Amino acid sequence: MELVSWIVVYRLVDYHECFRVYDNPNVTVHFNTEAVDLVSNTKGQMSGILIRKVDTGEESVLEAKGLFYGIGHSPNTQLLKGQVELDHSGYVQVEDGTAKTSVEGVFAAGDVQDHEWRQAITAAGSGCVAALSVERYLVSKDLLIEFHQPKTEEVKKELTDRDVQEGFDITLTKHKGQYALRKLYHESPRLICVLYTSPTCGPCRTLKPILSKVIDEFDENVHYVEIDIEEDPEIAEAAGIMGTPCVQYFKNKEMLKTVSGVKMKSEYREFIEANK
Repeated sequence: MELVSWIVVYRLVDYHECFRVYDNPNVTVHFNTEAVDLVSNTKGQMSGILIRKVDTGEESVLEAKGLFYGIGHSPNTQLLKGQVELDHSGYVQVEDGTAKTSVEGVFAAGDVQDHEWRQAITAAGSGCVAALSVERYLVSKDLLIEFHQPKTEEVKKELTDRDVQEGFDITLTKHKGQYALRKLYHESPRLICVLYTSPTCGPCRTLKPILSKVIDEFDENVHYVEIDIEEDPEIAEAAGIMGTPCVQYFKNKEMLKTVSGVKMKSEYREFIEANK
């Protein structure tokens, strides 16, 4: 197994950490060296790091195909000095298990208050704690105001010639086309069974009579709409239909279930019976 060699440009501040680095044969330590820039190849890919010796100013390129940024161990909290309590290393001090600082209503999250882990996942978690703490604080002070997005009016789509020719009667059980589906979705209190088909779909021809007979059993307790996805592609796309045949059930403007492929007649019957 080939070992991966690491090139580390780093300021070691912990003696125990130093010994671990020195004892690792896959780590090369460059003393008195700073990273200046990245070097790329003709394809725009990283090929190395331009480094400079601090004492001599000599520059050279280390071949490397990857880079990890270490942001250091000094928290950027200078602007908070004298405003909230910091520890001797500059980290914001918070109450154990909370995001509360020494100042009421001020909460800290992330690396500025975490001197041990300093990881993105823990920082995100502490951010959630701080956000919820702020919300609770504002509620306790009657300072929280809820804002709601104004309701947008639904854009009504004009009838196509096909819609007008086919007509629509909500008292009927079986329908075709997107206009019927839109009308039933908004106006019908019944369970709506939608069959998505396509002209070249063999299983669709198998399912149509099966589902039609099931619908006949429930008649006035259900609405049935057949959608040709080639004639009404926008409806199929909005419904997330990836293939045919596919059956979707709706009731009270809510999609209850999606069934792909051809199933036993009993499966369609049992679901309609339970949700009619």
